[in-house]
Formats: sequence, structure tokens, C-alpha cells
Amino acid sequence: MGSSTLIRWGGMAAVVAGVMLVVLDLLSLLVFGFGQRVGEGFVPLGLWIRSTIAPVAGALLLLGLLGLYAGQSEATGVPGLISFLITFVGTVLAQSFLLADLLANLGWALFGVSCLRARVYPRVASTLLIIGAVGTGVASALPRGEPGSVLMYAVIGADIILNAAIAWLGFNLFAKTRG
Repeated sequence: MGSSTLIRWGGMAAVVAGVMLVVLDLLSLLVFGFGQRVGEGFVPLGLWIRSTIAPVAGALLLLGLLGLYAGQSEATGVPGLISFLITFVGTVLAQSFLLADLLANLGWALFGVSCLRARVYPRVASTLLIIGAVGTGVASALPRGEPGSVLMYAVIGADIILNAAIAWLGFNLFAKTRG
């Protein structure tokens, strides 16, 4: 199997991860945002679904990130490598440490900047990646308060933008890379 085939499948991993993470964001919105209206019996089921899907989506996200970086590594140089490493380490640590989520969002924003500079991926997708990462990072750093607060909706909305941009970049990589 050639490297272009592996990069292509890395793009598909990013697509699947992005879609799964958007679904998890919508599920969080349903459970925590509208939990009172939907019914309290749905909350344990929603949390079970989230805890089942999230690890798979996280693993696919890391594989997708590898493919996205490999697809533009020559064009980004050292700044692209640094943004990739920050994103990778931050995303791995975000599974265990709350403050590492800020590192992951910083990494995704820097990765979006490297995508813009490399001009390998669509500019709109790269810009949305930056907007989603910065929005998620800023909104997550503020005190959330109770479920259903405006800030919770802001975090979920920004995260949906981020994950949709990841899926878009992955689709672009998958569609243009031929084995």
C-alpha cells in the first residue's frame, strides 16, 4: 500500500471522526441543553452513547490528523510540523486533562493557519477550522455555569464548526488523493 493511499484513508478517518464528533455535540445539546424537556430518562442513555462513541471518534481524529498533516507536510515546513505536534499532543492529553483542551484548541487553530499558508486545502474550510478552534477554546475557558446556559450553547456551536471543518478538510484530502 502506497503512502498516497494511507494519506487518502487518513482523510476518510478525519471525515468519519468529524461527523461522529458533530453527532456527539448534537447529542450533548439534546442531553444537557434540552434534557428537562426531553425527559430525565434519556440522560443516562445519552451519556452511555457518548462514552461509547467518543473514544472511537478520538482515535479516528488522531489518524485523520496524521493524514491531514501528511497531505501538506512539504508545503508547511517547520511551522506546520510544530502546529501538528501541538494539535496531536493537545488532542491526546485532552482526553485526560481539562486544561489540555486549551492546548488542543490552540493546536487546531495553528494547524488551520498552516493550512491557509500551505494552500493545499480549501481556504473556507481552513478558516472555519481556525474560527471553531478559537471559539471553542475561548468559550471553554470561561465558567460555564449550569447546563442550558448560553455559554454551553456557544461551546457546542463552536465545536460543531470545528468538527465540521475537520470533516471538510478530510473529505477534500480523501477526494483529491489517488492511490
